[in-house]
Amino acid sequence: YFGMKMCEIAEKNENVAAITAAMTDGTGLTDFAKKFPKRIYDAGIAEQHAVTMAAGLAVNGVIPVVALYSSFLQRAYDQVIHDVALQNLHVIFAVDRAGLVGNDGETHQGVFDEGFLSQIPNMTVLSPADYREFGNMLEFAVSLDGPVAIRYPRGSMTKNINKSDLEITLGKGFIVEEGKDITIAAAGKMVNTALEVREILKAENIDTEVLNLRFVKPFDKELIIKSVNKTKSLVIIDEAPVYGSYAASICNLLPKNVDVLLKTLPDEFIKQGSIEELLKENELDADSIAADIIKWRMK
Repeated sequence: YFGMKMCEIAEKNENVAAITAAMTDGTGLTDFAKKFPKRIYDAGIAEQHAVTMAAGLAVNGVIPVVALYSSFLQRAYDQVIHDVALQNLHVIFAVDRAGLVGNDGETHQGVFDEGFLSQIPNMTVLSPADYREFGNMLEFAVSLDGPVAIRYPRGSMTKNINKSDLEITLGKGFIVEEGKDITIAAAGKMVNTALEVREILKAENIDTEVLNLRFVKPFDKELIIKSVNKTKSLVIIDEAPVYGSYAASICNLLPKNVDVLLKTLPDEFIKQGSIEELLKENELDADSIAADIIKWRMK
């Protein structure tokens, strides 16, 4: 889908180019390379060079989309800061395989990009909940000034969720499903998990409001505050380590009378296993989250 959307965008905008680091096939840019051979650059296994090259292209009016796996973007952290963000250049980072990646192993889990990208000044970070939203976010990123990252998971995403075709507005999320007892805030594929949790809690007569934050940075403070003023309870689901999650930032802005439950990955390296196994083991699957919410409410 990413490759298809890139071709569609490039046909409309001749300034858009793609850069990758020996991942043309892996990131889905094969068709783009065939259709636009002079607008794609493979830097080889040199992520640092790919990012610095993107900065040079951006200075000269090109809109480069740097497609890298999350775990490999870590290698170019210095270049993202000094060569792109410090100069506030319009470089788009397509952060593939963000979150748990399963059987590729411990070294490939894409769980750190959210934390290290969010702390960089000038950087905007988005996370799509479905394909429709992903496509809209790519269009939005091309039109936005400054560096922007879109982090998305390995494999397929859920079918279209409610309202995901709403126009993308900087720093704004939306209510996917309204409720009165608990607010669940999530972004990316965890929005679908939140919706599954909502269905499980219905059987316990718990009415859950689900928020799709869309933006990891800047996240929608107004949306969150408005929701928790109604429910007085907030659950944050984030497929990132607890210390690299946006959860802590959200907690800092909440009224004191709001109860909070954080569902994140632990402060440890995640071992090899299927995504389903790892989510269950780390209690980030819908059943585990729902069970924890029920226990939490009984305290």
